[in-house]
Amino acid sequence: LLAPFAVHAQFELQILHASDLEGGVEAIDRAPNFAALVDALEDDYPNTVVLSAGDNYIPGPFFNASGERSVFRDAGVFNDTYNTLFGTSDYDGLREGNGRVDISIMNIIGFDASCMGNHEFDAGPDVIQSIIEEDFRSPAGPASDRWVGAQFPYLSANLDFSGDGSLSGLFTENILFKTEFATGPTQSTAEDGAIPKIAPATLIDVNGETVGVVGATTPILASISSPGDVSVIGSGTNDMVELAALLQPAIDAIEALGVNKIILVSHLQQIALEEELAGLLSGVDVIIAGGSDTILANEDDDLLAEDEGNIGGTYPLETVNADAENCFIVSTNGEYSYVGRLIVNFDMNGVVTTAGDDSGPYISSEAKVEEVWGNLVDPFAPGTKGSEVQILVDAVTGIVIEKDGNTFGLTDVFLDGRRSQVRTEETNLGNLTADANLWFAKQIDETVRVSHKNGGGIRAAIGEVVDLGDGNFEFLPPQENELSGKEEGEVSQLDIENSLRFNNGLTLLTLTAEGLKEVIEHSVAASGDGATPGQFGQWGGLSFSFDPALPAGSRVQNAVLTDEDGNPVEVLVRVFISIAEPAPA
Repeated sequence: LLAPFAVHAQFELQILHASDLEGGVEAIDRAPNFAALVDALEDDYPNTVVLSAGDNYIPGPFFNASGERSVFRDAGVFNDTYNTLFGTSDYDGLREGNGRVDISIMNIIGFDASCMGNHEFDAGPDVIQSIIEEDFRSPAGPASDRWVGAQFPYLSANLDFSGDGSLSGLFTENILFKTEFATGPTQSTAEDGAIPKIAPATLIDVNGETVGVVGATTPILASISSPGDVSVIGSGTNDMVELAALLQPAIDAIEALGVNKIILVSHLQQIALEEELAGLLSGVDVIIAGGSDTILANEDDDLLAEDEGNIGGTYPLETVNADAENCFIVSTNGEYSYVGRLIVNFDMNGVVTTAGDDSGPYISSEAKVEEVWGNLVDPFAPGTKGSEVQILVDAVTGIVIEKDGNTFGLTDVFLDGRRSQVRTEETNLGNLTADANLWFAKQIDETVRVSHKNGGGIRAAIGEVVDLGDGNFEFLPPQENELSGKEEGEVSQLDIENSLRFNNGLTLLTLTAEGLKEVIEHSVAASGDGATPGQFGQWGGLSFSFDPALPAGSRVQNAVLTDEDGNPVEVLVRVFISIAEPAPA
């Protein structure tokens, strides 16, 4: 049991945050800039924490590249990284593994804690274990270590890890300081025994002030990822009243220690759920929202071209918690595109009062790095966070370039896999991938009629978006890459792996017409203004119309099976609309 902690009269805290880092091809350019921004911004305020709302990695070319033995083990890239990070020269045997570059970037940046997102589970719990758990060997000390693991805790108060053999031993229900989760040279030498990596909540000592952080994972985890024997506590639905009841005991336990500054890192997929949850929780001051890629920004914030028209609200969103006290909600887009920065002021009772003027999303661009650092200091000088991340990214780049030179086809149009489109409407890339799956399925069973692909399984467009200014954009096919030899319009292995990162297997099912209608209805059941559900369907062999304004379950208006040319061949759903005749004159 921890003794109660004293609290200060007033407190100003800088929260640097991210979610959905999901290293993809974009991370090659953005991650070093992201690290350089954190390196500079954390020095502006004496009291700083760095937090993630989950989905820190995702299967794909970036994730897979760190499994390359010749680079990360034989060439000693990981040894060099961690010798620099910990100020030692003892590491000599660190090994490669999928996802280990992603977690190493976070270790270098200095994240204090992260929510457990859904994409952490995409490759299964055993892969999570191999990424976040240390691998200490005898004799004790870093010279024998094969892996260092995450140097911060993963948090979730609504997941049950007890039934999973890979992760149950990494979970603790105790509320510990984040330093208790570290597995660097000190812990390796001390032979302290089992060191936890996952907990419902953690505490962070910020210059003598204690800040509590609680984690919340999407309750629909089992239907959108592969959690194995890790189970969601509760009904497994987006019932925020139920979720609040599951989170409140962890919040209350932190408050019982005398801590009155509490942050929730949540990965609920739709920011509307975080907004609903805020009013149901007592004691929570700030919510770092994840999973929705919602851009919160103000008028003077620099944004990526594709984000200019997709702002989901002001930064921060100001609401109230169950105590009718202020609660701030923040969110940024993913893939290292922004460093979220919230300067929050607490009064003597630990209630948030105002957000500082420096608050907002900081775009991970060279121009923003130069602006933040100034002209007199090199943000990528040896030993800086930007420099160390750049070394890891450079190691990945060589592997990625090779894949970009392996081409499979040609396109003279932009293949639209943007989240805002592929999760809300039919797109050409959605059609292409669904039709490709249908073609392949027919090679196995020629009677297959329809292919369904979740829009959430398409992670990136294939092509380039060019900002023409004044809100105008040009959408181009893939451009040439002199380094790889790829020519304009060629679709490469890298393009495909980056867009279809999960590489999901196909399943053949036999459905009745009514069963197929239910699947179509489910695919649009969560659609609506501002919603980008991953369940939205991209289809092959099928055309339909739907009305998102109607109740879920009755949205599909018309549906037909189609032939290879897209011509209707069989009616599945037909809704007759009665139009009143005009009254006689």
